[in-house]
Amino acid sequence: MAEAKRPLTLVVDASSTPLHLGIPSANGWEKLVADPGQAMDGLFRAVGQLFEERDETLNSVDILYYCCGPGSTLGLRLAAAFVKTMIWEAKGRITLFQYNALDLASGIPEEPPEYIQAPFRMGKRFVRSGKPGSVGKKEILAEDKALKDYPNSLHLLGPRHISAEIPPEKILPYDLSKIRGLEDLSPVSHISEQPVPYSPEPVTFKKWEGFIPAKK
Repeated sequence: MAEAKRPLTLVVDASSTPLHLGIPSANGWEKLVADPGQAMDGLFRAVGQLFEERDETLNSVDILYYCCGPGSTLGLRLAAAFVKTMIWEAKGRITLFQYNALDLASGIPEEPPEYIQAPFRMGKRFVRSGKPGSVGKKEILAEDKALKDYPNSLHLLGPRHISAEIPPEKILPYDLSKIRGLEDLSPVSHISEQPVPYSPEPVTFKKWEGFIPAKK
């Protein structure tokens, strides 16, 4: 009797630099690629490296894990477009799961922190609390309040500069090679029909004041 085909799982995480693409095993990685480039080029470069010397191709993927953020808005949207294209071409064959980088990051340190912070919009920060390796609580706080009220946090870096300097020992590198594959991914993920970049607050724009400023 022929052995049943094992589902092929792909992780797509462009929430930070470097971006990560990987094929997870039960408690590790069959292969993981980290690309330091911009998502537009890095995603396709990473795909080439990931399936190099493998019998499968990108069209063989049955299960997708997409990181919804927080992180670079452009990177998250490009990764979402990449995942949407794969789902469309698979015609219903792919099962999609989505996870938050803050939740996955809680499983990286050997001694999990009580709180993890990450940049949000200018002057604001995410603060994640809760049991490591689970879907935790996320709050959005003013930068000064987040840093003052949660001084023992570990911090994920982001594209924006913050006013306070974070000590090197408080920075948490977002390194997926430290993740124990599906063992860490599954508890922090939920099934989804489409990839949706993390946006807990709507973008606000300054209202028009009813006149056009005179040119100087």
